[in-house]
Amino acid sequence: MTLHFYIDDSGKDDPPVFVLGGVAFESDRLAAFERDWNAALAAPPAIAYFKMTEAKACRGAFQNIPPAERDIKVKALGEVLREHAVATLAVIVRHEDYRQVYAGKMMRWMDRPYQIMFHLAIATAYKLCQEQGLGEQAEFVFDRQLEHEQALQDSYPAFRRGMEPALAAFLPEDPRHADDKVEVALQAADMVAWHVRRSWRDGHRALASASTAGPAIAALPGKHDLFTEQTLQYLAQIATGTVRRMNTVFPYEAERIAGQFDMAATVANFHLMADARPLQPVELISFPAIGTGKYLLVRSCAQLDRPHLHRRSENRCLGAASAA
Repeated sequence: MTLHFYIDDSGKDDPPVFVLGGVAFESDRLAAFERDWNAALAAPPAIAYFKMTEAKACRGAFQNIPPAERDIKVKALGEVLREHAVATLAVIVRHEDYRQVYAGKMMRWMDRPYQIMFHLAIATAYKLCQEQGLGEQAEFVFDRQLEHEQALQDSYPAFRRGMEPALAAFLPEDPRHADDKVEVALQAADMVAWHVRRSWRDGHRALASASTAGPAIAALPGKHDLFTEQTLQYLAQIATGTVRRMNTVFPYEAERIAGQFDMAATVANFHLMADARPLQPVELISFPAIGTGKYLLVRSCAQLDRPHLHRRSENRCLGAASAA
């Protein structure tokens, strides 16, 4: 049996937590869900689409809809979800934990949690299916993320090469992104992600009490995993080990090394010059290090008849300075 996971984000720029959450459907239930969801949208007062933040604030699609009617609509959509969905899924990270571990330390796409959480959501879905015997294969549809989609697509070949065989069998097709106005199951994923974030922000009872759809969502089986700072540190160590085995460094590390290299080269060059034996040629690091401009490479001078570094001022050669 193949499960279809639809996943959306909540709290991207709204601490304390960021969530990727969603819902799973069996293949033979998906068409019925879409039919009933669209019927619930069209029922008076009709709305063109569902977004939980707009429902909560009575704006957007819920503009001019009284709160009492809004609550009835949200409850009806929640009941459609409960009737057709197999399970809910969520991965959660605290913004501050993520910033402490990743921001500015490895590479720019890791500064924000979406791409890492994207892969963690797939891994968590795999664990959910294994633990509850829900399905042998899965397809994943994520809500549109224009700033991340191309980078993720470009990474899929490497992503697949590193997969364990069992996970590769579980994920026969590459994940994709879609518009929630076209694939309405993503609107249900939005509902789930919003409620899960409330449960981590406001306490575990908030999932059921945050809206009239809450009881329906809480009634579904699910796997909602918080990735703590310790877990993020462990994942960062794995990534660092992989990079080190490739005999390289992360881009941010390379930038820091480049920014400090002139000073490091300066110190190393001055040690080389200070430690040179009398009349010994000195080979410096070939980098425009600070302070070496006062030395001139000459073929010979009155004191040394071979190429060497000679001071530009005081007419004093390095060999003579070393001898002193």
